[in-house]
Amino acid sequence: MTPTYEIIGGDNRAHGPVTGEEVCQWIREGRASSHTMVRPSDTEVWRPLSIYPEFAGPLRGLPWIPLYQPGPKVHGLAVASLVLGIVSLVICWLGILTAVPAAVCGHAALRAIKAEPTEYGGGGMAIAGLITGYIGLLVSGISFIFILLVWLGIID
Repeated sequence: MTPTYEIIGGDNRAHGPVTGEEVCQWIREGRASSHTMVRPSDTEVWRPLSIYPEFAGPLRGLPWIPLYQPGPKVHGLAVASLVLGIVSLVICWLGILTAVPAAVCGHAALRAIKAEPTEYGGGGMAIAGLITGYIGLLVSGISFIFILLVWLGIID
């Protein structure tokens, strides 16, 4: 939800609620300055406009950029890949059971993210899942070989 603000105007009356974009327009028009008293609509505290970081740029003549800009949602397979990869490292005896799905999920997530980059994010998470999955597979493979050699009596 977009935050709204109320402003004390030159007539000493509250105006609003207005969006941040409207406040920026008022700054550009000279109707608001760094000393103008403002409050978010969900609070009771009035403060100078210069206190709010979201209006620092417009007060210096720069374009307004909202503080919160939602990005694409993280792809579920990227999350699954990372979780499975971490489990494969932490619980070595489960490594082969979780490392392979971590790699599969990671590759599938990267494919989906590449296909729809505006819809899905989480590429870094998918890559981390791939890396931890492959390392988990390597560690579990080495552990399996070591346990097999001990069981066969080759290593004491």
